[in-house]
Amino acid sequence: MIRAGNMREQIKFERKTETVQPSGAVQVLWQHEQTMRAELVQESAEAFLSGVERTEDRKVFRLWACDWITTELHLIHDGYTYRIAKVLPIDRLCIELHCVNAVDEVQL
Repeated sequence: MIRAGNMREQIKFERKTETVQPSGAVQVLWQHEQTMRAELVQESAEAFLSGVERTEDRKVFRLWACDWITTELHLIHDGYTYRIAKVLPIDRLCIELHCVNAVDEVQL
């Protein structure tokens, strides 16, 4: 039996797609990947990420039985977009997503 914790938070994942236009310009789109339930483990953590810029809004989510999530995805929670800075495996079924607010970041 899997004990999955308190899965109250709804989160959405988006994947970036880049398309080269005939003019040579690159169009960047974020497309919806999947909506899931997660456990919110920590909000506004001060020191869970060393070496990452300091932002006001940081969150840690815990998910079970999903091995397809990478740092290339964006996460949306309560209308705010987060960059997944770190995917930390806890055991063979559980991962933690360490997220940083991505509103003010410039995407290259």
